[in-house]
Amino acid sequence: MSKFMQFDLNVKNVFENDESNYDSFNKLMLDYSHNMLDGISAREANDKIVEIFRGIIGCDEKSTKAEIRRGIRRNQALIFDLIEVVIDDALISGWQDNPFFREFVEVKNLALHDKNEFYVPDNSVLSVMKVSGNHHDLIRQRLGAGKTFSVETSWYGIKVYAEFERLLTGLEDFGALVGKITEAFDRYVNQALYEALIGVGSTLGSQWYKTTALNDTTKETLRTLCMDVSMATNREVVIMGTYGALSKVYDLTNVSWASSEMKNEKYTTGRFGYWEGIRLVELKQGFKLNDTTQYLVANDVLFIMPVGVEPMIKLVYEGDTQMYQVQDAGTHMDMTYDYEVMTKMGVGVITNQKFGMWKILSA
Repeated sequence: MSKFMQFDLNVKNVFENDESNYDSFNKLMLDYSHNMLDGISAREANDKIVEIFRGIIGCDEKSTKAEIRRGIRRNQALIFDLIEVVIDDALISGWQDNPFFREFVEVKNLALHDKNEFYVPDNSVLSVMKVSGNHHDLIRQRLGAGKTFSVETSWYGIKVYAEFERLLTGLEDFGALVGKITEAFDRYVNQALYEALIGVGSTLGSQWYKTTALNDTTKETLRTLCMDVSMATNREVVIMGTYGALSKVYDLTNVSWASSEMKNEKYTTGRFGYWEGIRLVELKQGFKLNDTTQYLVANDVLFIMPVGVEPMIKLVYEGDTQMYQVQDAGTHMDMTYDYEVMTKMGVGVITNQKFGMWKILSA
């Protein structure tokens, strides 16, 4: 049975008892959240979304705040059902916009009938990362030839503080609400993946893991590490890191021999695209949630990664996002709401391919 058929008569009437109208509304919300509207402005799209939500709770543009508040209370489960569809889609598409994700992370969405199953060649080492709150624990185990494994998933949640009634009175933007939710999850998942890879990198052994300053006296060591990863994997390698980490690599380049174009590139962007013929890939930096004193990605870590190999990081997303409201008179006296948004996912790292990691120490 389709989801539309499970709605009550009031909701079906809002969509003129036509499932295609319901599908079009979902598409409008998705297009709006992705900034991919066609033939309609963002303002018109938001107005249409608000109009539908008002109809679902039995209100219109003339309804008072008290009427809207009561309508939200009576119909919040239905409202959240509609929003969850958008969040599920935005989470998946948002994570895959990151170049690190595209190259080194394999995403499986169980809602799309993917199997939570990964094949592991012989002599591989699996590190499964289970995240609980702000604690990251790595569980290591040896695997035999030709085995498969599943990544354990857990629930992760965030709270979004918002005034939902302002959305339904046209004062809040729907895209902004969904954007805040997906941005928070995107930040958390990126942090979990980088920390998982760093945790594995420190166990690779001295040939592949370096902890030292990066300067003229150690640049030959970096060159050798890149060469070793390339030979071990028979692949091109790239050096990945944040701008802060890559700046240490930029400083290794003597620009006296460089062409005018290269000097201009360094002058205008502060960057070189290559070092010793090795491509440099910048990882997007950001702040941790609600803490501008903590960075999302370590600024003192470089990853020397082979290109074109089987993605070594596995992200399993069950596609079962749930959203609910926490509000009572004793929680927020200003009648605002906390939205609890939870999704189920898990992260695993397979290190059957060699890669390098450099922990940069101060000189």
